[in-house]
Amino acid sequence: MDDQIKSDSNKVSVTMEISGMYDEVLSKLKYQEENTSIAPLIRDVEILLETLERMEEGTRSAIADRLSEEMTVEYDAEEVVDLLQVLKRYDLVVLEGNTWKPAPKKGE
Repeated sequence: MDDQIKSDSNKVSVTMEISGMYDEVLSKLKYQEENTSIAPLIRDVEILLETLERMEEGTRSAIADRLSEEMTVEYDAEEVVDLLQVLKRYDLVVLEGNTWKPAPKKGE
């Protein structure tokens, strides 16, 4: 019984509160592994989605023209469509005619 009490006394409990703007808090909680092999792909996807959100909508050529030079891979219009089609499968973007748009946020 004494052994059990001693082992219980070694337990530690920590409670932490993080407050601030949603994106700032989320970035602090996000797991970040600098050496992952897919990190460049994830960053390119984030840039593509941010670009499309800023534009609100666009054709493949218009989106490709506005992509940041920060992207790891240089995308032409056809490659943009390939990536957008993958993102469409995850309901992150929608295609209406030949115009790509960010997917509506959940609850909208």
